[in-house]
Amino acid sequence: MIKKRVSSQLPVSRMTKAGRLFFLLLFTNAVGYVGSGFLTPEARVWYHTLQQAPLTPPDMVFGVVWTILYFLMAVSAFLVWGKASPRWFVMQLAMTLIWPFVFFYLREMGIALGVAVLLAFFLILAIRDFARASHTAAALLLPVLLWSMFAIYLNTYVVWYN
Repeated sequence: MIKKRVSSQLPVSRMTKAGRLFFLLLFTNAVGYVGSGFLTPEARVWYHTLQQAPLTPPDMVFGVVWTILYFLMAVSAFLVWGKASPRWFVMQLAMTLIWPFVFFYLREMGIALGVAVLLAFFLILAIRDFARASHTAAALLLPVLLWSMFAIYLNTYVVWYN
């Protein structure tokens, strides 16, 4: 009788390179898609009643920028797949999902600011860990960090002036 060897690896770890990249693109963009669901028509109306920061971009800019940033996150994670711990990357990605829930759904602007700060903090840790495995992967997260810092500015302004 021939025994079939059972692999102890998770299905994700047995993926081809193209499959890994596709998985990461799908995963990061799914986070963005779910997060955008908290921006309901009512939440948009509420948001536009708030005093906005002078540098607040038009609404359509946010969707375009976040789509690009999710792409950069996926490629960054792909480059360090199996070479760096994903814990801080996953934590920052979780914060990108939690922030719109807290800000737009719960309308807790102060708590959302704390979530944004945590997002930036976890990004810094992810960049540090990714840099040990790939400088390119770390560099791809820098625009995400810069945009997150900008989001902290926007969120802080809303908290202070509303």
